[in-house]
Amino acid sequence: MQVLIKTCSPICPQETVPLSELSALFGATAAVFIPRKQWFVVGDWDGNLKVCSDETMQEVKTFSAHRKRIDSLDVHPSEPYVLSASYYDGSVKVWNWEMDWECVRTFHVVARQVKFNPKDADYFACSTGNNVKVSNIASPGSDDLTSSFGISHMKCFDYLSRGNELYLINGNHDGSVEIWDWKNRSCLKTLKEQRGTVATICAHPDLPIFITGSSDGTVCLWNSFTFELEGKLNCSLGAVWTIACLKGSNRVMFSSELRFFRRALLPHDLFFSS
Repeated sequence: MQVLIKTCSPICPQETVPLSELSALFGATAAVFIPRKQWFVVGDWDGNLKVCSDETMQEVKTFSAHRKRIDSLDVHPSEPYVLSASYYDGSVKVWNWEMDWECVRTFHVVARQVKFNPKDADYFACSTGNNVKVSNIASPGSDDLTSSFGISHMKCFDYLSRGNELYLINGNHDGSVEIWDWKNRSCLKTLKEQRGTVATICAHPDLPIFITGSSDGTVCLWNSFTFELEGKLNCSLGAVWTIACLKGSNRVMFSSELRFFRRALLPHDLFFSS
C-alpha cells in the first residue's frame, strides 16, 4: 500500500510513502521497537503483549499483561525493561525480557501514557489526568513526584530532548499540541493542525522531528527545533492509536483503527528540510 504525504517545505516535494501492512496485528493499541534485540512489541485491546522478531516476523512470545486494553509501551534505553500502562486496569508494569518477560514491578496508577526520562532513565513519567507523575523504577513510591503543567485536556505526551534541554510535548483532546519547558513548567508554544483528539506522540530518537497521530486519521510531522509543521499524512484508515520510531532509521511503525503498519518509510529529506 502507498499513500501521499503532503510536505510543507518548498524544497521537499510531495512524495509517495510505502507502507507495509501487517494485518495479523490488526487491533494493536500500543507498539514499541526494541532495536538491540531486533524485536517489536505490541499491546492489544484484551491486555495482551505480543513480542515479534522484526526481521522474520516470527512470534517470540505472547502473554497476558493486563486485564484490559494496553494504552502505552516504552523500552528502557539500557536495561532489559519494557513499561506497559493500562488506563482501565489502573496499573503500570515493568517487564524483564531477560527473565522470560517476568513482571518485576507494578505501580498502581491510572495512566494513559508512560515514558522513560531520556536524561535519567531511572525515572519514568506517566500521565494522570491533567498532571504528570514521575516515579523511580527501582523503588516504587519512594520519591514519586506529581508535576502540574496546567494542562486541562491532555491525552498523550512524550519527552523531547535537545542538547541539555528537556521538553514535554503533550497532545490534547481538542486537537492541539503543547510544547512545555520541563524545568520551568512553562508552555512555549501551542500547535494546532489536527481536528480530532491527538492520541499519540512520538519524538524521533535521532532525527529533528516529532510525530503526532490523531483520531481524525491524520499523522503530522513537526520540526523539533522550529516546532513548525513539516508534513502531513492522511491514510484514511480511521483513528491513529500509536506511533513508534526506530532509532537510526526513518522507519516508523503505527497502528490505526483499521490497519497496523510495521514499515512506514518516510521521505528522508523531509527530516532535514529546514
